[in-house]
Amino acid sequence: MATATFVGGGRRPRSSEIVLLGQAAGLGLVTGMRSMLGVRILASSARRGAFDGQRGPFWRVLRSPAAQRVMSVLAGGELLMDKLPSTPSRLAAGPLGGRLVIGALLGAAVGAQRPEKNLRVAGAVVGAVAAAVGALAGNRARAWLDRRTRVPAPVGAAIEDAIAFGLGALVARR
Repeated sequence: MATATFVGGGRRPRSSEIVLLGQAAGLGLVTGMRSMLGVRILASSARRGAFDGQRGPFWRVLRSPAAQRVMSVLAGGELLMDKLPSTPSRLAAGPLGGRLVIGALLGAAVGAQRPEKNLRVAGAVVGAVAAAVGALAGNRARAWLDRRTRVPAPVGAAIEDAIAFGLGALVARR
């Protein structure tokens, strides 16, 4: 049976475009919750050997130690900025638009793993839609927590961080 490399770098039966699209959705959801975390997961996965079949300057840069550091700083900075009361809503046009674009790019990158059956467009659509869902769900969950409980907003944000990291770990596992 033929195999395909997945985001975590492992080899699995090629049976499933559904798995690839599920990974695109997972990265999109993570991106909707924390915009730079999905990019960090993709960069880390590429560094560990996922996407070995992908060549070109984009992938070379993404695998570089410098890109790894930059992605870590951006993701960490976002985690800190999210806790500030002055941070704009992720559902505002700019932040939401950025999440949709990032989700689409990540989904397209995951879809590129199947050269014989190009899933880039499908991956991009799934990634963008999942980013929108992640942004909306995260926003609504935090608003609900704020209204219905006495959990301070930064603690609610930290809970969302943990969920995003857990989902990211599932998406990137080998």
